[in-house]
Amino acid sequence: MKSVSVIIATFNAGSVFEEYLKSIKSQDYDHKKIEIIVADGGSTDGTVELAKKYGCRVIMEKTGSPEGAKAVALKKAKNELILIGDSDNIWPSKTWLKKMIEKDSGQARMTKEILAVYPWRYTYRKKDSLMNRYFALLGANDPVVWFLGKTDRQSYLSDKWGLGGKLIKETKKYFVVEYSQDNLPTVGANGFLIRRKDLLKAKVGEKDYFHIDVILDLVKKKPRKFVVLKTDIVHKTGEDLVSFLRKRSRYMRELYLRDSSRRRYFIYKLGRDEVKTLWFSLYALSVVLPLIDAIKGYVKKRDLAWFMHPVMCFCIFWVYFLVVLRHLWEVKIRNIL
Repeated sequence: MKSVSVIIATFNAGSVFEEYLKSIKSQDYDHKKIEIIVADGGSTDGTVELAKKYGCRVIMEKTGSPEGAKAVALKKAKNELILIGDSDNIWPSKTWLKKMIEKDSGQARMTKEILAVYPWRYTYRKKDSLMNRYFALLGANDPVVWFLGKTDRQSYLSDKWGLGGKLIKETKKYFVVEYSQDNLPTVGANGFLIRRKDLLKAKVGEKDYFHIDVILDLVKKKPRKFVVLKTDIVHKTGEDLVSFLRKRSRYMRELYLRDSSRRRYFIYKLGRDEVKTLWFSLYALSVVLPLIDAIKGYVKKRDLAWFMHPVMCFCIFWVYFLVVLRHLWEVKIRNIL
């Protein structure tokens, strides 16, 4: 069995974090081959104590960024494989890790030609909150990313490959796809498996680490192949609308605008995405067009969570619009001063 380091960034991670740790500990895998490294940014809600209870190696960090925290954890990892997760993930079955790492024959899934492995979808569970069901059904926690075709998880709108790249092979259990710098979706988190030696070839310093950026670093010189398993992972990222929108606002300010000089991957890029972005604006504000897609989704998989789509599109447009407007104003004030 291959050894694997699970790296997790935490800050007041909440109750879902214990579900994640339980799912790791329940795996049908040699637990001597698994280390869990938690980089914590100063939690005060018992997250650190919980991590220690489940045998995690806890590192206190002060980067102020969940992405920077992952870089801190990566530096301490010792095992051959790195499994990048988030504190709001849950592995949905006891054989999840084994399927990620090994083929049915017991051979390693990642050969020299395969850079990484990740699940095709987010787990859809009827017991989850309305928003978490919506994100799972859409395959993204950001309708802008979904609309621009950049999401790394498949929507339940279709059972056919729809994640971009160059599809090389499809079997009953997985896809092999080739990504380059021109067609890379937002991969690199929520159950992303990669060799440690390969990941360390990217810019993984505390100020440079961002999960999409580091994978772009690795495919920039030449296209690389990925295995996308026909499996899923739970991502409980949205329990209520207000807190979720606040989080998206913070991410936009801190990770996409203030620190843009260090970013290498851009979901939106001048000279490439103006028309698509304008179309999303019209799409979101119309309400009717997202509603049509929601109805299509409901016909495909009957859940009222689909009807969060027009609400989410409308709200996220205004959140991003106001954040960008505020950023431009702050830049103008700084230039004047």
